[in-house]
Amino acid sequence: MRHFVLVHGACHGAWCWYKVIAELKQAGHKVTALDLTACGIDRRQVEDVHGSVVEYSEPLLTFMASLPAAGSDDEKVILVGHSMAGSSLCMAMERFPEKISVAAFLAAGMLGPDLTSQMVDEKVFVELSPTADTMDSQVIYGDGPDKPPTGFLLGPKHMETHLYRCSPRQDLELGITLVRPCPIWDAEEAARDTVLTNDRYGTVARAYVVCDEEKDGAFQWWLIENNPPDEHVVIPGSDHMVMFSQPSLLSEYLLQLAAKYI
Repeated sequence: MRHFVLVHGACHGAWCWYKVIAELKQAGHKVTALDLTACGIDRRQVEDVHGSVVEYSEPLLTFMASLPAAGSDDEKVILVGHSMAGSSLCMAMERFPEKISVAAFLAAGMLGPDLTSQMVDEKVFVELSPTADTMDSQVIYGDGPDKPPTGFLLGPKHMETHLYRCSPRQDLELGITLVRPCPIWDAEEAARDTVLTNDRYGTVARAYVVCDEEKDGAFQWWLIENNPPDEHVVIPGSDHMVMFSQPSLLSEYLLQLAAKYI
């Protein structure tokens, strides 16, 4: 039996993994799906994050710290992160490399010792944002309109058009009902908090899952090219929310990782 730790993306929560959880458990494995700070059923609000990626990632880091030191390779966890969870995964890899057998990035921001959060932010906000249509998503100015934004919330039309393009309508409606505002953190502070080293982060095997129906899919290939993982796979027919659009193919691949990296 292996232990999968699932980490959601922006504005979502542990609830988005329900299909994958069922398949992994049916295959006989242990699964932990976490709510990051101010997400899912976590009681805190986006204002409580104070623009810090560390505070946002605290549930994952606390959970990893609670795990006993792995006595054997099969006691290490398979760490899985979607979309914005990439930064949280990288922090966990740097702090607890001995407890992770492989980290799987699902259309996620995969940082590295030579690929900082500032570089990724520049790629996203300078090169991709001018052509990206956020439609009805909302930017939140919790500190006032004259201050930097503190959060954002995905809008229903944005979700339908950009994120859930191939997903069942029922899952789109579930997402629209359950998404919560997500914090925006200071880029310089995030870069300091996500310093990664080859001696720690670099010792953990990495796999990248490419969603082939991702609306802005070029970013995934840019990450793979600039920070090559140990392996990558393309899941056909998957939109950004691969856990909804292709849960069985995703679960099958995660099980293959669990068997390979022991």
